[in-house]
Amino acid sequence: MLTLQENKAQNQIESQEISFPLKLNFPSGILGFEEIKEYTLQPLPDLDPFFWMEGAGNSEQSFLMVPPAHVVDTYSVEITEDDEEYLELSSPQDAFILNIVTFSPNQSMTVNLKGPIIVNRHSFTAKQIVPRNAAVLPTSFPLNN
Repeated sequence: MLTLQENKAQNQIESQEISFPLKLNFPSGILGFEEIKEYTLQPLPDLDPFFWMEGAGNSEQSFLMVPPAHVVDTYSVEITEDDEEYLELSSPQDAFILNIVTFSPNQSMTVNLKGPIIVNRHSFTAKQIVPRNAAVLPTSFPLNN
């Protein structure tokens, strides 16, 4: 089992290491959108620290994303051995974490901390996981609007 952790003192997405836009490969898709296997990820400079992740090809599916360090003081997810192998992660430094932002009808925004997107920072293979410690993580964490 691998534990990935972020806190506000560190940012796992170092722009010096990664050149955008990124092509992310989701071999098993995203929960509810399993048919879409490729997405493009790019930062939103006018809305830092947010990212836009858009389905490749003819897909009209897109997501607003945020690194968890910008949402909570400390965020920790326990990854199963199957997910470690799937993503070919040998250490926490091999990955970065993003979370999906959801808009509600009342104009508020929440972040799904229970179903993070884990990305291998070397291969850009990605997967939305359900962490071993999902029971303590909310699906709708209020974003300071």
